[in-house]
Amino acid sequence: MPLRRIFLLGAATIASVAALVAIVAVVNGDFGETEGKIFATLAATFVAGSTVVAAVAFLARGASRPIGVAGIGLAVLGYLLWVEQIWAQHDSEDYWKFLVIVLAWTLAALIVVTNRLLTGAPRLLRTLYPATGAAAAGAAALGTLMILREQGDGWQILAVLVILALLGEVLAPILDRYAAADESLSERVLGVVGGAEVLAVRGRDSRSVLVGATRARLAAGEELVVRERH
Repeated sequence: MPLRRIFLLGAATIASVAALVAIVAVVNGDFGETEGKIFATLAATFVAGSTVVAAVAFLARGASRPIGVAGIGLAVLGYLLWVEQIWAQHDSEDYWKFLVIVLAWTLAALIVVTNRLLTGAPRLLRTLYPATGAAAAGAAALGTLMILREQGDGWQILAVLVILALLGEVLAPILDRYAAADESLSERVLGVVGGAEVLAVRGRDSRSVLVGATRARLAAGEELVVRERH
């Protein structure tokens, strides 16, 4: 079964369970601590499951193995820790800090791997993808530093990095679609002469002609004529 289908089925199942719990709570007229824990567990399941599925697909594409493995490890570790905390409710402040730090890096990994899955154009892989990854990792690193130091200085930078990471995530599928359209038009068949195709290809030098391995430039006023030899 494709990973995309597994992800969609999992998301639909979690949403259905959440809706069922909400309906039962409304009908009974009581939304207590247990229902809250169930919702929190479902949210943790969605985040961790999404990260794992995206990381597996990320690895399947032959992308960075360390990033993919780190994403899976963070998702599994974070899920186990958060679910245990949701139901056990430890009061340790240091433990809460650790949980938030793990969550921050898990979300950063989720953005990195999903952005790579949404990006296919080589140009965007050299620009948008690394920029989005840097913003996500920078936000997680700065957030970790702020939590450990217990200081709010730098929250403006953190907010900017988060916004940039989310912007990259939103722009990836949109720009990739336009980039794919541009690349599909970058090569045009002008005709066939003697069984050989004559192509117009986009390049830096719009007045050059490439014949085999030989490149020649057209002078001003010249035009290219291709004819079959007799």
